[in-house]
Amino acid sequence: MLKKYIACLCSFFLLFSMTAASYAEPDDGVGQTIQIYTRFHTFVGRPSWLLVIRDVDHNQNIPYLFDIERGTNFWLAFTRGRNYLITISNLQFAPYKGMPYYNTRKINNFCHLESNGRIIRGESLYITIKGNLTPNTNTFTCYVSRYADSNFTIASPKAAE
Repeated sequence: MLKKYIACLCSFFLLFSMTAASYAEPDDGVGQTIQIYTRFHTFVGRPSWLLVIRDVDHNQNIPYLFDIERGTNFWLAFTRGRNYLITISNLQFAPYKGMPYYNTRKINNFCHLESNGRIIRGESLYITIKGNLTPNTNTFTCYVSRYADSNFTIASPKAAE
């Protein structure tokens, strides 16, 4: 009786694991992308931007820290899965010269990118930021475009052969 029970349990486990594997998406290494393009005329202090992406499919937090420079900046942020959250988008100006001492200024939820619990499903982002970067949010503009991106590929070394 015990042998029949174990055999039934093993067959159920195999059937369940094969069914779950058939619904899984292939893991090609890159899911969605966030492309960031900036054009700043001036900025204050030494700004840096912390962007933390929560990959829901792989249960990972992916931090990105961008040091901003004058002129044009271009960055790419990747996720491994198709579904993600933007949990943190903070811009920090350090040091920021204020009277009578140096202090740090911060913009939380920079460009209103934080998802606030809403999962972004199968969409990539293209972000353009222009203007003068200061702690006053009226001196720059953020444009966020969303688009369905099912196939962003990065050439592998085998493709170059």
